[in-house]
Amino acid sequence: MNWDFSEISESFLKDNKGKLLVEGNFGLEKECQRVISSGDLALTPHPPVFGDKTKNPCITTDFSESQIEMITATSNSVEEVYEELNTISKEVESSIGSELLWPLSMPPKLPDEEQIPIARFPGSENGKNMEIYRKGLAVRYGKKMQMISGIHYNFSFGTEIIDYLYKKFGNKKNKRLFIDEIHFGLARNFLRYRWVLIYLFGASPFCHPTYHSVINRELEIIQKCCPSCAEIIGNFNKYATSLRVSRFGYSNSLKNEKMYFNSLKEYSTKLRKMMSTKDEKYSKIGIYRNGSQVQLNENVLQKENEFYSSIRLKQTAREGETPLDALEKRGVKYVEVRILDLNPFEKLGLSIEQMNFLQVFMLFCLFEESSPITEEEHIKMNLNHQLVSLFGRKKDLMLQKYDNKEISLKSWGEEIFKRLRTIADLMYLGTGDNKYGLSVEKEHQKLLDISLLPSEMIKMEMKENNENFLEFGTRWAKNNLQNSAIMTNLNNDNRGELCKQTMKD
Repeated sequence: MNWDFSEISESFLKDNKGKLLVEGNFGLEKECQRVISSGDLALTPHPPVFGDKTKNPCITTDFSESQIEMITATSNSVEEVYEELNTISKEVESSIGSELLWPLSMPPKLPDEEQIPIARFPGSENGKNMEIYRKGLAVRYGKKMQMISGIHYNFSFGTEIIDYLYKKFGNKKNKRLFIDEIHFGLARNFLRYRWVLIYLFGASPFCHPTYHSVINRELEIIQKCCPSCAEIIGNFNKYATSLRVSRFGYSNSLKNEKMYFNSLKEYSTKLRKMMSTKDEKYSKIGIYRNGSQVQLNENVLQKENEFYSSIRLKQTAREGETPLDALEKRGVKYVEVRILDLNPFEKLGLSIEQMNFLQVFMLFCLFEESSPITEEEHIKMNLNHQLVSLFGRKKDLMLQKYDNKEISLKSWGEEIFKRLRTIADLMYLGTGDNKYGLSVEKEHQKLLDISLLPSEMIKMEMKENNENFLEFGTRWAKNNLQNSAIMTNLNNDNRGELCKQTMKD
């Protein structure tokens, strides 16, 4: 990208193009566990009422048979996407009997590893491969880590803003190349500043004791390679914002292949190398055990889905294509943000206001100058990610700025929020709608008052109610179901009154 923040923001202001900034396409993918009333993982099969998992576009499973995944269609309105997810969620709730949807990203009470049911996909060759892939995840990382859930935010810019940027800054280069470049630049900035989202939206500061074996295994690794770090990291329970995205959560080792998102060519080359290079540890596991296939192959990644990145660049795959094939053939179409925890205080795991803020944040990542990522910068980006996920609620937490200086989380956050306000103001000038500005101001308050963070709210509420993790999660699961039933009855009553009034008229 050949612009800086001031240049591009002034361009939108001068040309009165703020309206283009609100345009976009949105989609959501929400994962959550089915549990019984005690908070234990439900061990029942995926409800047959939802049909074939490989053919239902809205309701399927993720890793486990107990792990529901709800997927919306793409819409140009966050309100429509939110309402569609609400509709899908109600359908799920009405079809799982006495079971509940677990409202937290970290898993509920888990049984022993061997009892956690991997999702079944019987019938087709594709289904067989999907099931073997999940078996591979189980033997590589353990089933418990795979039981972590979250919500993915899919976003693409409107065609008019892309056309405007190309006309102003494309310099007559190939348009597809230009579109790829601005998306990879956005992805690099997302990686640089993702700590902001971890701080604001992290909602997994605790976990159930049945998950401690995963954490203890990671602590043993830390103890061996950095004894002085182990004691510090061992205090994560005091300050964590998101165990889910920390080294104790949903992650994998990318060995020496560092993904910098500097270009599509670099991205695809490294990804294909990881999918074709044997890994010593996975080779020892072997492809078969007792006559049954337990992983697709012995490579660093079985397939590209195993690349656990905070953000992915995507293109809609056609029949017979892999996601990477589609990306290489037709370039970037949209981005998938994968860093969001489920917020237990929001019935659907996130709010419309949060989605409005995310849109502003994505524009910030687009506007900000985005030079190629170096190895040194990559190390600092990952360090900031871990610091905020494990110590984000610590007063005066210091982060590593990319100009080789330390800076407090609060001071750096203030710098970023100034730019977020500039973008929200442009959106307001273009539409007269201040919802984006309001979402920015709401999130800014969390920078000033730690008690407004979801992670801190969870801690305070558990303390006030003298609850443990399981009791807190179970109570909110039941609250969400009750609130859903109340809203459904109200809507039905309103429809009834409306029908009566129409008949009178």
